[in-house]
Amino acid sequence: MTRWLYLLSLLLVSCQIEPLGYSSWEFLDSLQRIRSSEDVDEVRGEMIELVFGGAMPTHFPDDVELIGDSTFQNHLVQQITVQTDDLTSFPYLIHPTSWNGHLAIYHQGHSGDFREYGEDTILGLLDAEYQVLAFSMPMLGMNTHPFEESDHWELEERENPLRYFAEPVIVALNWADSTYDYSRRIMIGLSGGGWTTVLVSGIDDRIDASYPVSGSWPHYLRDRFGSYGCFEERITPSFLELYLMATHPAREQAQFFSEFDSCCFGGLYAYDYLGYVSYLANGWEGRFQILMDHGEFDHVVSRYTLEEILEIERMGR
Repeated sequence: MTRWLYLLSLLLVSCQIEPLGYSSWEFLDSLQRIRSSEDVDEVRGEMIELVFGGAMPTHFPDDVELIGDSTFQNHLVQQITVQTDDLTSFPYLIHPTSWNGHLAIYHQGHSGDFREYGEDTILGLLDAEYQVLAFSMPMLGMNTHPFEESDHWELEERENPLRYFAEPVIVALNWADSTYDYSRRIMIGLSGGGWTTVLVSGIDDRIDASYPVSGSWPHYLRDRFGSYGCFEERITPSFLELYLMATHPAREQAQFFSEFDSCCFGGLYAYDYLGYVSYLANGWEGRFQILMDHGEFDHVVSRYTLEEILEIERMGR
C-alpha cells in the first residue's frame, strides 16, 4: 500500500465519529459525577484517597544531590531520590541558563528513560527558559527494578497501586516548591507520562496548566477504538472527572494527539468529549481544549506539539 493510500485509509477510519452515538450529554454525564464547582473538591478528595489510601503526601524526597550528566552537560542538574516502599525514583531538576521563573514538569512514558526519549522536549523547554523537573515511569530508566520483569502489572496486587505513579511527582514537587519561588507550574507528559500528567494534575491543584500528549481517552473510547492499555489506565475510575479536576479552579488542560499515531490514540475520536468537558470547565473559569497534530506518525512529543504548548504559555490566560 502506498503512503497516500495508507493516509487515506487512516483518515476514513479516524473520521467515523458520528456513528459512535455516544456523544450525548446524558451519556457523558453517566460516566462522571461532577456537575458544579462544589462537586470538584469532593470528587478530588475521593480520588486522593484512592491513590494514596489517605491524604496527599507532604514529605520531602529522601535525598537531593548535585550531579553531572552528559545529556544536559551545559546545565546544572540536581538528582532527586524518592523512595516509595521498595521502588525508588530518580527524577532530575534541570536548570536553564536563564530562568523565566516557571517550572515545567516533564514525564516520559513507557518507552523508558527521559534522558534518552525525552531529551529533545526537555532541551526545548530549557531553551525556553523553564526549569525542568523530569521523570521516568516506575521501574523504567534509572528507577529501581525490584521485580524480575520491568512490568507495571507487578504492582496490580498492591494496595493503592496508583500511588507508585503519583507519589514521586508529588514528593519531588513538594521539595522544589519549598526551594524555589515559582510564578507558574506546568506539566507535560507523553503516553504513560501523559496518563500520569492527567492523574497528577487532577489531584494536585498546584499545577496551573497540564499538557498530556497521547496520554488517555475515556474508557468508552478506548474500549472501542484503542488498545487495552496498561493496568494503571484500566483501574483509573473516570478520566472525564480527572480532566475536569485539572481545570479547577481556573486552571487549564490542553490535550494533544497525533491523528496518525502509530501506537495509540490515533484518529479524531478525542473530539467526542471536547464540547462536554470544555462547557463544564468554563463554569469555574477553567479551560479545556484538544489540539491535533495532523502530520505526525510517531508516538512522540512532536515539534509542532511543543511549539503549540509554548505558544499557549506565551499567550497566557
